[in-house]
Amino acid sequence: MNNNTTIKTLIIDDDLLSTKLLAEELNRREEIELCGTAESLNEGEALIAKYNPELIFLDMQFPEGNGLAWYENANLPENTKVVFHTCYQRYIHDALSLRVFDFLLKPYETSELDVIIKRLKNAKRDNDLSNHKTQESSKLHSGNVNKSQLLSITSVTNSKIIVNPADIVYFRYISDRKIWECVFYNLKRIILKRQTTAETILAYGPDFVRTHKHFIVNLCYISIINSNDCILLPPLDNITEIKISKTYRKELMDRFYDI
Repeated sequence: MNNNTTIKTLIIDDDLLSTKLLAEELNRREEIELCGTAESLNEGEALIAKYNPELIFLDMQFPEGNGLAWYENANLPENTKVVFHTCYQRYIHDALSLRVFDFLLKPYETSELDVIIKRLKNAKRDNDLSNHKTQESSKLHSGNVNKSQLLSITSVTNSKIIVNPADIVYFRYISDRKIWECVFYNLKRIILKRQTTAETILAYGPDFVRTHKHFIVNLCYISIINSNDCILLPPLDNITEIKISKTYRKELMDRFYDI
C-alpha cells in the first residue's frame, strides 16, 4: 500500500535478468513500492499513465528505439525522476546534459542503489520544503513570521537587511574585490559588508555548507553533486557557477547524504 513515505517505482528494461535482479533488490526496501515492470517503451508508457510513478529505472537500448531519445521527448509527470539502468557508460554525459536524475551502471553495487534512493528521498523532502517556502512567504506578507526564524545581514553600504535563511541559495566570494555576496531564491544579489567572513556566513544557519573557498551553499537547494560542481533544484538548475573543491568535498558529501 502506497503512502506519503513510499516511492512508487517502475522498471522499463528488455533485459529480463537485469529486471529480475533489480526488482528483487527494490522489493526488499520498505521505502519502495514497485508498481510494475515493462519490457518495451510502449508498455512502459502505459504503466506510467496508470501509476504516475515517482521513480523509473530505464534501460538505454530497446528493439523499438533508444531510451535516451525517448526520455528527451517523453511527457513524464512533473515529479517523476528517471534513472538510466544500463551497461552503456558512453551515454552518461548525454544523459546528465538532459538533467536525468541519476545513472546506475550494470552491474551495480548495492551501495550505489542506496545512494540513488537516498537522493530521491531528499528530493521529496525538498519538494516539501518548496511548499513550506511558499507558506513562509505568505507569512512574511501577512506579518506573522516568527522573528526567531529571521536573520539580519549587513550590506556593503552598512544597511541592515532582515531575511529568511530559507530564501538564501548560496554565497559567492568575489576574489578581485575580496568580498562576499548573497544570492537569493529570486536571484536577487546583495553584496555583504567587507568584514563578513566565511565563518560568519556558516553561523547563519545549520543548512549552510562550504563547497569551495569561493562558495557556501544552502544544502536544501542542492539536487545533484557532480565531481566538481553542484546542480541546484529546478528552477535554479541553470546556475552553473557553484564549484566543489577537494578540500570541502568530503564534508559536503557527508552532510548532503545525511539529510
